[in-house]
Amino acid sequence: MDLESDLSKDNFLARMSHEMRTPLNAILGMCTLAQTMNTNEKVADCLEKINEASLHLLGLINSVLDLAKIETGNLKLINEEVELGSIFRKAAETVTFTTKAKGLNLVLDLDTNLPELVLVDEKRLGQILDTLLSNAVKFTPPAGTVTLSVKKLAEDEKTCTLEIRVSDTGIGISEEAKENIFKAFEQLDGGMARKYGGAGIGLPIALHIVRLMGGELHVDSQQGKGTTFHFEIKLEQVKGSPVSVQEDGPVNFSGKTILLAEDVEINREIVLSILEDFDLIIDCAENGLEALEQYKNDPKKYSLIFMDIHMPEMDGYEATRQIRAFELEQNISPVPIIAMTANVFKEDVQKCLDAGMTGHMGKPIDFAELLKHLSTYVASS
Repeated sequence: MDLESDLSKDNFLARMSHEMRTPLNAILGMCTLAQTMNTNEKVADCLEKINEASLHLLGLINSVLDLAKIETGNLKLINEEVELGSIFRKAAETVTFTTKAKGLNLVLDLDTNLPELVLVDEKRLGQILDTLLSNAVKFTPPAGTVTLSVKKLAEDEKTCTLEIRVSDTGIGISEEAKENIFKAFEQLDGGMARKYGGAGIGLPIALHIVRLMGGELHVDSQQGKGTTFHFEIKLEQVKGSPVSVQEDGPVNFSGKTILLAEDVEINREIVLSILEDFDLIIDCAENGLEALEQYKNDPKKYSLIFMDIHMPEMDGYEATRQIRAFELEQNISPVPIIAMTANVFKEDVQKCLDAGMTGHMGKPIDFAELLKHLSTYVASS
């Protein structure tokens, strides 16, 4: 590896260390303050700041993992049927609070002829938009304007071609900086990096995802006159109308029992606290062997098992395999087993499914995803 590349990666690691330690310092500091506070209002303020810093840190970790996937060729798209307009509205909503706080004008300009339903990786397209919009907001001074525009360029019976543009009236990018912004370990010059922050990996990841979608990410910019990032992608259209979801109110889990297999006490405490108002009965096991024995002792008792992967005595994979073998031997219906693990790569998900698990949920735990699994398997069991 050449000296320039080594230096770029050293600088990148130094930035990542700073970027990750900054929210971690806020999390630990606010926890310490909250422990000494004597009013609910002050504690609530600390918790809000802890949440913000935690989400920032989680975003950084996800970006580093994405970069690792790119370097190993393991970043893949998962296309699903999605309402197209909702993707762009959600992306705009994520920066609404920041634009208002900063005094920016946020414009969402959607072509009125966009198809309703398309096949696309909603998460990855949203990731591109989040990166471009966040950068636009970051580098645009108060009273400036950030615009997300989407135009339909062409269509046929099966596909449509979209042009997506994120523009701002911000500080702009120099010609020299344009050559580096899409490089994985580069960033704006040191002074700009210190002023605006950032790890310098959002745009390289966005570029890679755009290319996976068959497009190319371009930038037009002049210093002091703003910046526009734009790309074109072709998406497969889905005929029909979006299916409306009927709101049935809170789901009733009364009388249902689930088994939580998790060796880390604080993780058990988090799940128990999240679910304490749902009238569920929750049994806990501290390793896979305990989970297996508890299930075998009364298999009809459990509507669902949340299974951690890395546990002492017996890991989640082996516990699941033995549960499935027991069910086959006893001729009983398989209990839904949802992996609850920090292993979140595509190959990790597949390994869980290959072991006989029903589904996968990553850590940190997402409340909406947790409730979705419960609604799917417990409420109907």
